[in-house]
Amino acid sequence: MYKLPDNLTEDINYIDSQVRQYQRGELEEARFKAVRVPMGIYEQRKNGTYMLRVRCTGGYISPGQLLALAETARKEKIPFLHITTRQEIQLHYIRPDQIKPTLLPLQAAGLGTKGGGGNTIRNILVDIEAGITAEETFDPTPYAADLTTFLIAQNDSFTLPRKLKIAFALSEERPGYALVNDLGFIPRIVEGVRGFKVYIGGSVASKPTKGWLLFDFIPEQDLYRVAVSVKRFFSENGNRKNRHKARIRHIFYQAGEEETLKRFRPYYEAAKKDPLLNYTPSIYPSGLTRPDHLPVHPDNPEAFSRWKERYVTAQKQEGLYAVLIPFLHGNASPDIFLELARFGARFGNDVFRFTTRQHLQLRNIPEEWLPDVWLLLRTLEFDTDQPLLINNIISCTGADTCRLGICFSKGAAKAIRQQLLRSALPLDEFRDIRINISGCSNSCAQQIWAGLGFSGRVARNERMYPAYTVYGQINGEQELGVSLGTIAARDLPHFCEQLFRNYLAGKDKYSSFKGFIQQEGKGKIKEILDSFQPVPSFTEDKNYYFDWGAEEIFSVTDRGKAECSAGLFDMIDLDRQIIEKSRKALTETTDSRKQELLLADILYSAARMLLITKGAEPRTTEETFDLFLHHFIEEGLIHRTYIPLIRTGKDRETLSPRQEEIFSLAEDVIALYKTMDDSLVFTPPPSKGENQEGLLVKDFRGVGCPMNFVKTKLALATIPQGNLLEIWIDDGAPIENVPGSVRNEGHEIISTTQEQDYWKVLIRK
Repeated sequence: MYKLPDNLTEDINYIDSQVRQYQRGELEEARFKAVRVPMGIYEQRKNGTYMLRVRCTGGYISPGQLLALAETARKEKIPFLHITTRQEIQLHYIRPDQIKPTLLPLQAAGLGTKGGGGNTIRNILVDIEAGITAEETFDPTPYAADLTTFLIAQNDSFTLPRKLKIAFALSEERPGYALVNDLGFIPRIVEGVRGFKVYIGGSVASKPTKGWLLFDFIPEQDLYRVAVSVKRFFSENGNRKNRHKARIRHIFYQAGEEETLKRFRPYYEAAKKDPLLNYTPSIYPSGLTRPDHLPVHPDNPEAFSRWKERYVTAQKQEGLYAVLIPFLHGNASPDIFLELARFGARFGNDVFRFTTRQHLQLRNIPEEWLPDVWLLLRTLEFDTDQPLLINNIISCTGADTCRLGICFSKGAAKAIRQQLLRSALPLDEFRDIRINISGCSNSCAQQIWAGLGFSGRVARNERMYPAYTVYGQINGEQELGVSLGTIAARDLPHFCEQLFRNYLAGKDKYSSFKGFIQQEGKGKIKEILDSFQPVPSFTEDKNYYFDWGAEEIFSVTDRGKAECSAGLFDMIDLDRQIIEKSRKALTETTDSRKQELLLADILYSAARMLLITKGAEPRTTEETFDLFLHHFIEEGLIHRTYIPLIRTGKDRETLSPRQEEIFSLAEDVIALYKTMDDSLVFTPPPSKGENQEGLLVKDFRGVGCPMNFVKTKLALATIPQGNLLEIWIDDGAPIENVPGSVRNEGHEIISTTQEQDYWKVLIRK
């Protein structure tokens, strides 16, 4: 439904060239990660294997696209495809040499992975009932598709401080995910004009929050203006130094609502003046058809009727129905998707949506063909005879494949299903309850936006054991879940059963299970949690120290590093390390050829080191030097005296005579980096001949010896030679020892001044 950017072929060829360099050992891991993650390519827990995340706006995928995806997966011997909680689909266990052969046929089918990861515009969510329910104000799907096409064509959509998530809701009565995404659109009609209420800054990740109201109403023609102004505001105000404080909500946390919205306004006012941002919604033809064969009749009317009641919903279009096809953990083989694609093609192009609960919705099906759907699902061995709750428990991939996973969340979900089935509870009474399980404190399973949510964690008595934090939406369905306590992973299934039994014991007092959670959930959940304490020791019951589905005692020693942190700081640190190692290696060799190569490494790394902060991604040595000239020397961040040196490097001329100048440039680049603030703004160096003395003040009162001297050394390491550092230290041993130790390091003590019960020591580096 969305259109791929024109430069995608170039991007695919480039990522292929980077794969080849990486395989030859010519490209560092950090740099390889920095280019592949924004293309939606993530390394999995098993080293050397990758996952490709395919963008599907609002979960839409045509039968032809799904067929191409499944055929590609089967050809490449990919074991399974995975539906995500963000309405995308992933291909798992891909070798590096399979990346391009997988991306090209997807591109030919109109699918891409660009923006599937990293600091980019992520897949845009749309409520799964959009277009088929009478409860919507109007169908937001075309708006989401157009916005996707518009944003992924812009280079600055892929160099943001952190990911930017967007969601479209159905109506003000059903705001859904629009409240908890970075940018949320809720359809409204005001005086006959279509438009949106807009929220900004929502998130269910760390320090979660609902979004702040940005606009009570904007007409549809301003859709692009809002998106562009939010993106630019985020790009220039987001915290690029600390990825844990980089999302839009942290701007609100730091500056407050009033100040943040005040900062945003100029971006929107500028966008309003741009006529190129006027938006008119596209018209997407439905392309619905009917099969050319007669429908079948159900061979078991009772089972068919039970399935229909659980998994089939009437649409607002008369005579058409939507079917929920449940996938266990969102996973299935390529062959399953092949059969579904072929079947769906009989009914036209607009029949499939991936859901946020990791299922597939088959929509626009005439009622008389529902038995055909039921027969197909039974043939493909879908579990069509289970209550919806059993098939609707979702989890992230957890420690099975994710490098951040703590707990085996899929194993926990399976254990809950098995326990509930054994319980003989009337599970159809819980069809509307959402149980979401994440394997760590991240929110890939969106556990804080569910009726009952769990996030994996480490707990301890005499040793570690797997556990979960429990969340409940006790304040209402459109409110964030509240942390209500913790429970050992081993007890999680029994906890769920007991909670459901508590509801059934007094269900006449509540409108629904959701009502029970809101009225008594906090007290009941804590009461049940307390009943499972304390956790037995290892000698009493070893089962508590094995996670669900694990064969080894619980451990987090192989927990990986977040892939989404790829790029900025990894690449900067990599170049700093190259500079340091090359300078050291220069002192250890007399080989003139090796010395020349080491100097080239230092010069090249110095020029490349900070380019990523400007959103620049050079693909050749020459381009690196050109971009450094443009972004740092011409803009006055690095002195113009280095221009001849940069040209020498670009022309690959002899560098040995310019060794000290190369060292000086590298030091200036590193010093400039230390001036960078949270928004990647640098403090330019003083002009040549100006007084270059600066003053850094550090308060080390209360810090004993020798740590006060260690902290002084660390502070001195952050300032250029010749600059000043003033330290405040206590009377007694600190003033008696620290100044002398500083002198022994070669620095100058300018003065020591007593201030009541402490001393100010002024040092020149």
